[in-house]
Amino acid sequence: MDKEQLLKAFSQASDLDAQEFEMGLLVGMLIDPGVDSHMVRDHFEQFIVSIGASNIDGVDQLLASYKQYGFGKKPLSTVDVTHSSLDWVLRQRQGIPIALSILLIEGARRVGLTACGINFPGHFLARIDGVLVDPMNMRVIEAGDLDLANSPAMLIEATTTMVGLRMLNNIKAMYMQAQNWQQVLEIIDYQFAIDDNSPEVMASLHFERGECWQKLGVLNAARDEFMICAAICPYPELTSLAEEKSQGLVVKDQILH
Repeated sequence: MDKEQLLKAFSQASDLDAQEFEMGLLVGMLIDPGVDSHMVRDHFEQFIVSIGASNIDGVDQLLASYKQYGFGKKPLSTVDVTHSSLDWVLRQRQGIPIALSILLIEGARRVGLTACGINFPGHFLARIDGVLVDPMNMRVIEAGDLDLANSPAMLIEATTTMVGLRMLNNIKAMYMQAQNWQQVLEIIDYQFAIDDNSPEVMASLHFERGECWQKLGVLNAARDEFMICAAICPYPELTSLAEEKSQGLVVKDQILH
């Protein structure tokens, strides 16, 4: 699948509800263009059969089955982009919370349980049949584990779009840390494909794109991105910062010429 096809696939997946698994497969194709998504689907189907799906009738049994298969036992010592790949996570039985959640959510639905992701800050969670679950250790989250009285706003159900953006944010952050600005720009392209309607998201992505072009020394492109951000951003602080950056680049550009 070439870039145009992949961009279209991301856009189509984000338009549908409960497509976290498909979104995860697409992210895996970004990480490893050679991955065979059909084989990953087959692997997951085999996994569902192996955990005795027909005999699972509740959250506890589901989590026990995942643990028996090896999930929730081996915490990651370090994190890299591979750990966002559903293919790798299925094979190694470990990964980052959002990738593990996708496999858990899809498995829960396959056995007839209701399931969704929870876009909790810093640690993606799952909700299975109304019960909060930590995908890292495949256990139910007890009331004392979170300050639930102050957390309702943080327990937002994650849409397919949210899942895609968050997965790509994780990968983008690693490329930023490595100062691989071309790869960051590539990931931002896919994030635009996932969500090109939200002014908040679009403004943030244009700002990040401007910073990347600035890092690469392409000042005209950077200035254009900051100007777009300032024009559409609903947040006064980010608007002011984008305007300041775009004006500063005009001065630098004049000096360079």
